[in-house]
Amino acid sequence: MPKEIMKTLAELAKLVNGQVRGDSNTPIKGVTNANEPRQGYITFVTQPKLAEALEKSEVTALIIPPDFPASSKPCIVAENPKLAWGILLELFFPPRTYQTEISSGAFVHSTANIGKNVRIEKGVYIGEHAKIGDASVIRANSYIDDFVSVGTACVIHPNVTLYDHTVVGNSVIIHAGCVIGTDGFGYVFDGKKQFKIRQVGNVVIENDVELGGNVCIDRATMGSTVIRAGSKIDNLVQIAHNVSFGPHSIASSQTGISGSSNIGAYVTLAGQVGIGDHAEIGNGAILGAQAGVPTGKKIPERAIFIGSPARPAEEMKKQVAAQLRMHEILETIRDLKKRVVELERQLEIASSK
Repeated sequence: MPKEIMKTLAELAKLVNGQVRGDSNTPIKGVTNANEPRQGYITFVTQPKLAEALEKSEVTALIIPPDFPASSKPCIVAENPKLAWGILLELFFPPRTYQTEISSGAFVHSTANIGKNVRIEKGVYIGEHAKIGDASVIRANSYIDDFVSVGTACVIHPNVTLYDHTVVGNSVIIHAGCVIGTDGFGYVFDGKKQFKIRQVGNVVIENDVELGGNVCIDRATMGSTVIRAGSKIDNLVQIAHNVSFGPHSIASSQTGISGSSNIGAYVTLAGQVGIGDHAEIGNGAILGAQAGVPTGKKIPERAIFIGSPARPAEEMKKQVAAQLRMHEILETIRDLKKRVVELERQLEIASSK
């Protein structure tokens, strides 16, 4: 629920390091989005066409970029309007807080190390020599296996499974249904059956990571699968054994990353990206939706690749444009073939005279 507060535009501008255009004393009671303009509320806009509609709406104030046209409404000018909007959203909708409690309906092994101000809800299992850091929250029915370490100020949502020896840093959020530390998909065919290769490593999740619902991350065959600091992973993402992911990289829903691939810093993986094993994605690279990266492929730093197999975006756009014109091209070729046949016929007639 929104927090019942009232702020002036000047106060909000100071909070987001922005500048006011118009009446700085304009009262603001909440944050909304551009599709639901409301009187007394503020929203952000970066598209001139959308701004035209908002000018005629009842929304009270706007957050705009510095190069934006003048507005009849009071505005906050910010370098990154969406970021400013997000900061204000947190002001009016502060994060949920949890009371300290260890439920009598939870099982906590006698050898586990539980920090201060921790919340452990009903149905939680915490195994031998597990460690839960100060101010962390373990929500209902989550399973924290033996020798797992969870840092400070973490929130582990319901029905999460952390297999043994998983290491979770500080300020990590793991949403419901995640399974961390499953065996990597390692098998060798011995001539009769698939021989299972023991997976004896673990998963390390560094500080300030957020995992969406039903993310699965495999333990390393040896060593660690590492999700590096500040990375954000969307729902239904699969990360295989010995992957290094991040830091500050993002993976959108239904992305799959095969074993021993290395994802650099500040990488963006759009929805349904597939990455083969032992691939390398350079720092700052962007892979568009449904891009497919073959085994062992190296994507350069800051490159934009799309398609399957993934190719540089500009090159792939030309290929797609050519494909869309394929019917027209084929018709032209058929017409040219007919004209060639007719010319040959006329030449034969002329040469026979």
